[in-house]
Amino acid sequence: MYLSDQDFIHQFEQKTLPLDEFNHRGHLRLAWLYLQKYSLQLAIKKITKGIEAFAVSLGANDKFHHTLTEAIVRIMYRRCQKGEVKTFEKFLQTNPDLVNNIIDLVHIYYSNDRLNSEIAKREFVFPDIKSF
Repeated sequence: MYLSDQDFIHQFEQKTLPLDEFNHRGHLRLAWLYLQKYSLQLAIKKITKGIEAFAVSLGANDKFHHTLTEAIVRIMYRRCQKGEVKTFEKFLQTNPDLVNNIIDLVHIYYSNDRLNSEIAKREFVFPDIKSF
């Protein structure tokens, strides 16, 4: 079953979104939708707080990685600013590395040590290789 954008956000915010809807692609969809609706800073706040709360609601307290999440949102934001892409599907088609090679993409900006540090898991740390 395909969820409308409104239903997707509502179920995510209520922590009732089915797990099969909140895989990697679902995380990207959430970021896309919030970036279309809010400023970068507010989108980051809503996404990071929301994903962390969603993980906690599932008993997966150790799954959330703040820097990884925020870095992906910042990369997506930059790419949204460059193009005239109007739909999430088209955005994914024009940015396949977000779907297929996300960790390699993040490592353009972050070393393993910095990205995998305990502080990076808890709060945002700036990149140590290349700025956004």
